[in-house]
Amino acid sequence: MSDFLRNLRSSHKKDTSDSRRNLNGHYYPQSDRRKSRDRRSNYSENLESLWVILKDILPLIVDNSSTMTLHLEKWLAQNDMLLEAKIRQHNAISIFFDNLNRVFNEDFFARSSDIRPKATASYASGTHYTKDDILSIIRTMRKKGATFAIIADYLKEKGIPTFSGRGEWHAQTIHRLCK
Repeated sequence: MSDFLRNLRSSHKKDTSDSRRNLNGHYYPQSDRRKSRDRRSNYSENLESLWVILKDILPLIVDNSSTMTLHLEKWLAQNDMLLEAKIRQHNAISIFFDNLNRVFNEDFFARSSDIRPKATASYASGTHYTKDDILSIIRTMRKKGATFAIIADYLKEKGIPTFSGRGEWHAQTIHRLCK
């Protein structure tokens, strides 16, 4: 290491730097690269011409922006009216289906031609199935040879209620009535 330093000191070769060489490099261009027409010699004249053009165009910009504002306000008003109309339409449809549901309740669709309404054996309900009628139906079927189970099934199919109105007909119930 000391030999290296000694040789460095003893060498009489010194770097001679050319000051012009550094200025001619990439960082310091020799001539102005801009064209003569790109130079801003008439900067104030350009501003004045732009100002005149801006003065001429500014009223047009104001007129166009006010016209656009009016059109946007009309468009918004029409959209509001359209929105209100759609809301009224949806409400009307909703009310229509609500009324339709009230008219056609679940009982309307649950009944089919096979299912008959349940009759009662009371005199107050206005049906024509009295106790005597039910007993006569049972006796006539027994005379024809029907079993108690067949009679109970027949009374269930007809929708004839029991005397209490709470239960269903069974073979045992028919057997007790016949005794």
